[in-house]
Amino acid sequence: MSLGEKELRLQKQMGISKLLARLLLKRGVSTPEAAAEFLNPNENSIYDPYLLHDMDKAVERIQDAVVGDQKITIYGDYDADGLTSTAVMYEALEQIGANVNYYIPDRFSDGYGPNMEVYKKLVSDGTELIITVDNGVSGYDEVAYAQSHGVDVVITDHHELPDKLPEAVAIVHPRHPDKNYPWPNLAGVGVAFKVASALLEDIPQELLDLVAIGTVADLMPLLDENRALVKFGIMALRNTQRPGLLALLANAKINIDDINEETIGFALAPRLNSLGRIQNGSTGVELLTTLDEDKAKQIASRVESLNTRRKELVATISKQAFQKLAEDETEHLVNVVAGKNWHEGVLGIVASHLVEETGKPSLVLSINDDGNIAKGSGRSVEAFQLFDAINGHRDLLTSFGGHHMACGLSLEESKIGELQAVLDNEARKQQLDLNKKPQLEIEQTIEADEVSLDLIEELKQLAPFGADNPKPIFSFTNYSVQSSFLMGQEKNHFKMSIRGKRAPIDVIAFSIGTHGQQLVDNAENIEFVGELATNVWKGQTKIQIMIKDFCLNAAEIPRIRINDLRSSKLTASLLRTNGEFFFFNSTVYSKLAGYFKSNAKIIVGLDKLPERVKVDNLVVVDCPPNLESFGTLLNRIEFEEITTILYPYKPVFLTGMPTKEEFGKVYRFAISHKNVDLKKDLNKLADYLKIKKDLLIFTLQVFFEVGFVKIDNGLMAGSSSRKRINLKDAPSYRARQRLLEAENVLLTSKTAEFEKTIFQFITV
Repeated sequence: MSLGEKELRLQKQMGISKLLARLLLKRGVSTPEAAAEFLNPNENSIYDPYLLHDMDKAVERIQDAVVGDQKITIYGDYDADGLTSTAVMYEALEQIGANVNYYIPDRFSDGYGPNMEVYKKLVSDGTELIITVDNGVSGYDEVAYAQSHGVDVVITDHHELPDKLPEAVAIVHPRHPDKNYPWPNLAGVGVAFKVASALLEDIPQELLDLVAIGTVADLMPLLDENRALVKFGIMALRNTQRPGLLALLANAKINIDDINEETIGFALAPRLNSLGRIQNGSTGVELLTTLDEDKAKQIASRVESLNTRRKELVATISKQAFQKLAEDETEHLVNVVAGKNWHEGVLGIVASHLVEETGKPSLVLSINDDGNIAKGSGRSVEAFQLFDAINGHRDLLTSFGGHHMACGLSLEESKIGELQAVLDNEARKQQLDLNKKPQLEIEQTIEADEVSLDLIEELKQLAPFGADNPKPIFSFTNYSVQSSFLMGQEKNHFKMSIRGKRAPIDVIAFSIGTHGQQLVDNAENIEFVGELATNVWKGQTKIQIMIKDFCLNAAEIPRIRINDLRSSKLTASLLRTNGEFFFFNSTVYSKLAGYFKSNAKIIVGLDKLPERVKVDNLVVVDCPPNLESFGTLLNRIEFEEITTILYPYKPVFLTGMPTKEEFGKVYRFAISHKNVDLKKDLNKLADYLKIKKDLLIFTLQVFFEVGFVKIDNGLMAGSSSRKRINLKDAPSYRARQRLLEAENVLLTSKTAEFEKTIFQFITV
């Protein structure tokens, strides 16, 4: 049967549109029976738990422990999958009357997976059966110790299987080589749920909300059994009575009726993960299982604070990591970056940021106070098998575990260089091509008039979306642009209205960086692809297209020559370059005016720039205040050659932004002192507060703008306020942030990367 015939059969027998039939076929769903199960999973979509390896042995040993009132300890993990796995197993065992407790390893003292010292303590404390969830297969020695001391271990796990498996009573694992389970991609919580189902002799629907959270959080493929578990789990979440989940949702300002896979991935999972990342994950299990509403609210409030702290740490360490990469003169296929006492809990997120920005597999390591052990996390790209690359070099490491796209490891600091060489060599062996960018899968090209609320509702039948079942992305034809503009406080989001013959449709792109004005000016020439969505405002539902990628269909850009003369010092010879000089800052020009030839062509400021001007060689003397200004310059002047000096008049990239602690220190001083003579005592004040002078001046300027201080003729007095004020709203704060971004992109990059940036500005 041809593809077209299969499509027509699905369309007719399922009563669905041609588009939905085509999307199902792309997902490997080719028969009406398979389509019915995909669109509407049922209990038969969930496999018999006894198809899993050693399930019978696991159930028998657990039942013996319950009958004998033996002390059972669940050994979990500190991420969202591990916490939900622990909660599922704990609640199931409580239901059958087990004498059960749980242990969540501390990320910082215990590390991931089985820990020998913890196992010894569990044995000495009287545990008679250990059940691992979301870990265990890497604990050969730990399991051997427990078994030798009369404590049995039942392993339930889903991670990569090592060559040598522990000699446990049972290993319940969906990819165990001795049993062919129909769906090998269960999350840790999925495996725990299967054990719970076997113990309870039924599908425990009250646990499905936890299964959905753990499965989505661990980025497991949302097909087959996982799809059924998550779809049912989301239904359960919308009706959950768990005080902990209700408190988390309230703090995240999420309506329970709106919960979907995105809610889990972007709101619930990060909050649960913040516990293990910043403190200890044990309270996460308590949050998920408690019936005490007051306790749930207390823990949820603590989680919210930790999640905020997590974001701050990620921002700080990411900035430092990018700086270290910029300082490395050697080109590597894999990023390996290490810093002193970086918070271990967020290194995986920082590694993900490095991957997103550089397109390279990345390892981020923290070196401890003793300076001899580096511990961290790695994240990869689809084309590079990170686990395989490192697995053959375990002799370099003190600990290691992971899978294709992620890993955790530790090693002696002295071996970091050797690890870098190994990874670069493995990348060459795997023929990693960094020029080959990930491609978006475009489902189909559709006309603007085909987009409707009915179509969007029909496409929702494919949800839950996630790994291996992405949201459909479309390209669009037969429309005209009605309007376009930038929005948001930083004007870094783009919106345009398009129209076929029917109603207009909003098209939105978030965080477009420097491309904003170019998109507005050339909206008619934008070619874009995006996802279909809706926006509800004041009871009205509007269609939106969320742009996932775009380009400008402009004429071919002529070859240009780039002279990279970037310098933090200006010399007379630099100012004798042949060409037309451009200054962003009039102050810089006024200081240098006397060094130019009398016939030199000079433009000062974007506001003095003609609408369109053509020059042979554009000489950009100083650094722009923001990337948008640089983009505007390059697109308003036509040139065949560009010489970039980009002198930073008052650079900020070396000092960055004041920390939260520095802001607090200056604020406490300001509100407790009056008539401080800044003209006379500024240097003394900087020394006293132990803050760099330029950061102090900037901080006081921000405080002045938001009303925290008053400055009259150089005399400063604090002005306390009970009103909640966001310092990031101050004009000086926003300006420095944008200058910092411009300097990091334009001044710290290597020549090849810098040239690429210039071409991106010209071509979008």
